[in-house]
Amino acid sequence: MHTSFISTAALRNAPRTDIVRLQSELVDRTVEVATSRHADVGLALGAGAGRTVATRMDHALLDALTRSNTGALARLAQTQDALSDMERTASEMLSAVVALPPGLASASTLEIQAETSLDRLADRLNASDGGTYLFAGINTGEAPFTRFDEGPRAAVAAAFIAAFGFPPDDPAAATITPAAMRTFLENGFADLFADPAWGNDWSRASSTNILTRIAPSERIETSANANEGAMRTLAMGLSMIAGLGFTSLDQATRDVLIEEARLVLGRGVTEVVALKGRLGFAENAIDRANERMGLAADILEMTIAENEGTDPAKAKVRVDLLTTQIEMSYALTNQLSRLSILNYA
Repeated sequence: MHTSFISTAALRNAPRTDIVRLQSELVDRTVEVATSRHADVGLALGAGAGRTVATRMDHALLDALTRSNTGALARLAQTQDALSDMERTASEMLSAVVALPPGLASASTLEIQAETSLDRLADRLNASDGGTYLFAGINTGEAPFTRFDEGPRAAVAAAFIAAFGFPPDDPAAATITPAAMRTFLENGFADLFADPAWGNDWSRASSTNILTRIAPSERIETSANANEGAMRTLAMGLSMIAGLGFTSLDQATRDVLIEEARLVLGRGVTEVVALKGRLGFAENAIDRANERMGLAADILEMTIAENEGTDPAKAKVRVDLLTTQIEMSYALTNQLSRLSILNYA
């Protein structure tokens, strides 16, 4: 028979090694009790860990898109408010034009209202959400619309002078015939609201709207810009009254302006309503996308929980067992530390 020798130090240190292992496992099982998830997913799933990583990436994408959609909806809501104010401004001006009684005093009041309405239009088109301009298209860092007195009025006056040979406020404006005014409105004046004059005198916005990815495979425009047809039409209708010497004209020629302004403003209101409808469609599309992504995210969360999850009850039983083993190891270590060959010499 062969005998081997075991030292007291070896006996004393053996339980210590088990304690370190048991303590490490106890930490893992405690985490699993608290989170209902494997403490080390890679170790637990092995080669299957790749599937759960891919699932988590899909879930993260849906979460990021949902948060991005929240910002897009806020921007759309602010844009809708601005468009509603533009519609209200144009409607009030249209009502004033339709109800205008004859006389110079009424004409002067209408001219002032048109100038005020142009200022309101500029205010709304230069609205921002605190960091970007709503109607700038993709050129979000620059105020998109120029106030009437800061450039467009001069451009209107220059076109007027080119057509008639004197400025709008000159007394000679009373000699302009209705036919001459109508020709000017259809040609030189109309050109001010088409490119390139519009971009030079009125707008610095980009005609390209913001395109937002609202779902993994869906993108949609979520902004409007100051170059939209509705904005040009409103500016044209208001400028007819504010910038063409309305009070200086003969009554018959003034009636031509009134008739044209009524038609243009009416068309502008219709175009603003259509633009609001387009943005409303985008809002509905985002709501539907959020709903679909919410359902998909719930399914992914269940898949992740199934792949990575643990049974808390089993983990708790294991925690209790590990705690007992550690306590026993401490007790055994204490007993072994008291062993000495001297006790048996």
